Amino acid sequence: MSERRLPAANGNQIAREFAELMTTKSSTVLIIDDDADIRELLRIVLEGEGYRVSLAADGLDALQQLRAGAHPALILLDLVTPRMHGEDFLKQLREGPCAKTPVIIMSGHNAAEKTSNELKVACCLPKPVEFEELLKTVKRFIPARSKKGV
Repeated sequence: MSERRLPAANGNQIAREFAELMTTKSSTVLIIDDDADIRELLRIVLEGEGYRVSLAADGLDALQQLRAGAHPALILLDLVTPRMHGEDFLKQLREGPCAKTPVIIMSGHNAAEKTSNELKVACCLPKPVEFEELLKTVKRFIPARSKKGV
């Protein structure tokens, strides 16, 4: 059996690829919302600031993505979604490899702030979400990537 040799890699190339991988991984925001229009609007706003975005219609969809290897740096979570309520999603999230991922709840309910405190999430944004407040809050957790790098 002959030994196969790979060509020597350029050290700078490896460093660039590793930096890109780490930046990509560390700047992904997972948006969980059952309203397709809201998901799309938030995606446009965040991608416009250089973030990578993944979308999920509900907690089950999001859990499938996480189990498939997704590792977002931040999760934006609508509490009330079909098939799986946000609280149930959080319980399962905290039992897996992404347990430490910060979660921001987005909700139009009056008790959302209280619920956020009880669920020990990073914070709560009231719906309708103001884009300026959204971006300011997201930037507290992960820096925006260069728009050139998107």
